[in-house]
This record gives sequence, structure tokens and C-alpha cells, in this order.
Amino acid sequence: MPEGEMMPEAVPTVVSCFDTLEEAERFIADGAPGDVEQLQPAVGQSAMAAAATVTIGKAWTGTSRTGSVLIHWGTGTGCYGVTYGFPSLASSWNNNIRSAEGVSNCWSSQYDGANYAGTVLTCAPYCSTLGSMAAKTSSIVYRPKGTFG
Repeated sequence: MPEGEMMPEAVPTVVSCFDTLEEAERFIADGAPGDVEQLQPAVGQSAMAAAATVTIGKAWTGTSRTGSVLIHWGTGTGCYGVTYGFPSLASSWNNNIRSAEGVSNCWSSQYDGANYAGTVLTCAPYCSTLGSMAAKTSSIVYRPKGTFG
């Protein structure tokens, strides 16, 4: 989303699972084949080929980048003037995140309520622990570096 615009009410969600972090990162580097089409079905193949995919953040079930990892990605070059929002998390991730990191010029804001409600903690760019927000994240926003939730 361009900076300053309101978050849409209906945000499509696509979840892909991988056995290793390397497999997930390769999938993103390859342009998230299949997932981009689900999120942007009206975009032509030539336009999709031009749109790069990039990792914007990661969240872990354990502290200090341990446990299972959830990787969020977006199109473009990251959070250079763009904000990415995830208004809800899959049930296995909801209230299960204990460390988080924004990448590609992103800071990660963890919210304890769905749709960016409630208490917020911004990781600038990395939180080895979420303190009182540990295991309470229900939605996440990735904003340009220097921007707090």
C-alpha cells in the first residue's frame, strides 16, 4: 500500500508451507509462483514477471529466532514508501509469536488484536523477545524503517 492510504478491509491471504527456511526463501526469490497469481488474479503474466517478490519480515515461535518461522513477503523492493499489513494470522500463528524481525527496510509492528487493534510493539528492526507481547500477536504491519505503529 502506498504510504498514507487506509488499509483495505478485505485483504487476501495465501499461506504456503515449506520444510526448510532455504526452500521458503528460494520460493520468494523465484517470485512466489502460484501465490502471486492468487493475490493478483487480474494481472497479466508480463506485468507479474516484472513484479519482484521480496521478504519483508519474519516471526518465530521461540525467542531469538528459534522455533518455527513465519515469513511474510510482498511485491516490489520492500518498505520503501510502502506499508504491508496482515490483519489476521493463521490459527497456528495467532498468539504464538515470541520474536520478530522486519527486513528490506521494514520495521515490524506486532498487535495483540486482529485488524491492528490493541497494544502494539514495534521491532526496529528486530526483537529477540516480545516482552509482555510474547505469544499475543494477532496481526502485523510492516512499515518503512523509522515508522512506529
